[in-house]
Amino acid sequence: MKRIFDNFTFWGTLFLITYFFLYIFPFPLEWLPFKVGESISSYVDKFWQWLVLLLVKDGFGYHGDIATRVNGSGDTSYHFFKLLVQGAISAIVATIWLILDRAKNFFGKIKKFTAVYIRYYLAFKMLTYGLAKVFPNQFWEPGLTDMLRPFGEISPMGLLWKFMGYSVPYIIFTGVMEVMAGVLLFFRKTTRLGAILAFGIMLNVFVLNMSYDVPVKLFSFHLVLLSIIILSKDITGLLNFFVLNKPVPADKIEPYFKNKRYVKLGFLVKGFIILFITSVMVVNNYSNQWKYGRKAKMPSLYGIYEVETFIVNNDTIEPLLTDENRWRRFIVDRYSSNITKMNGDILYAESVVDTINTTIQIKPFKESSTFNFQYELRDSVLVFNGTKGKDSIRIDFKIKDKNEFYLMKRGFHWINEFPNNR
Repeated sequence: MKRIFDNFTFWGTLFLITYFFLYIFPFPLEWLPFKVGESISSYVDKFWQWLVLLLVKDGFGYHGDIATRVNGSGDTSYHFFKLLVQGAISAIVATIWLILDRAKNFFGKIKKFTAVYIRYYLAFKMLTYGLAKVFPNQFWEPGLTDMLRPFGEISPMGLLWKFMGYSVPYIIFTGVMEVMAGVLLFFRKTTRLGAILAFGIMLNVFVLNMSYDVPVKLFSFHLVLLSIIILSKDITGLLNFFVLNKPVPADKIEPYFKNKRYVKLGFLVKGFIILFITSVMVVNNYSNQWKYGRKAKMPSLYGIYEVETFIVNNDTIEPLLTDENRWRRFIVDRYSSNITKMNGDILYAESVVDTINTTIQIKPFKESSTFNFQYELRDSVLVFNGTKGKDSIRIDFKIKDKNEFYLMKRGFHWINEFPNNR
């Protein structure tokens, strides 16, 4: 019975080693400079796409759609099938390995390598997400359209993003915690503390993803698993320290190499890799603040414009709530524009503004016709004069300042005489 249990435990460890190697690779090769890393990652992605589609569609006759295009979701049907394929491969490899390596000669070395591999992978992932918050690029502040969208129309993920994006100090705080976990994981003496911190952080992230339907559930769950695996070898010490109130002896940390020259070389290589990748992350996140972050330049005419007067072919159109054509509001937001009609319909569009000739062209995404206007902007008033097709249109707008919204002007108060929970 003991032999069966030992073999099953050995097989399970082999399965995890193989599975996480398949899941993590090509890390850290994707960080190679001169687009070499990008090419390697692309080839690896294409290989998995080919294999998954081959096995699932041709092998098992699955007829559903398996989208492999990158769209920001890590929880597509492709990702689930990919994990199933990687799990099946890992089970086969673990079984063959168990048969061929009965003496477990190779197992000890590969287990030690895997422990280092997953530790560094988790460390760099914590840095990746942490630095995207220290330089607050991951979450945007609520946009102009968000200010006027009915609360009930916000998606769960959108609600979470707006909650996070509202407070820069909180974003930076969460980022600092993630960076701390990553830095601690780089060193064996602080690995335990780093893994505990990473586990707590990623468990919270995973629960948020599950609760708010954020499509990064699989990935965040794997980071939680990696934290647990790193901590698993210290489970007795953790129980003694946190639960049983027993002393825990210090770990005896042996160098990976017996030759001192190799030890020094290892430190140099480790230091170079950490500094290189971290520097690239810092530079990218710092510069991204001006590309698409909070310091990015807003588009011309960025703002909220409430319609005061709407004239078509010299006829003033009254603001009836049933009107499908009269505009109620025009918004130029960070990445797109939108027109709100009197009946509540929203027409999303691309706006092309020529500030030299003071013209604006509004191209609705779901309509073939285009609005062409000459605009005049003065004080708190915007005027459009132009055409759509054969119709002449004049629109007078009143500008609404984003900072007029209570959410944006409330601010922070040490003293609150009553809970301002509205």
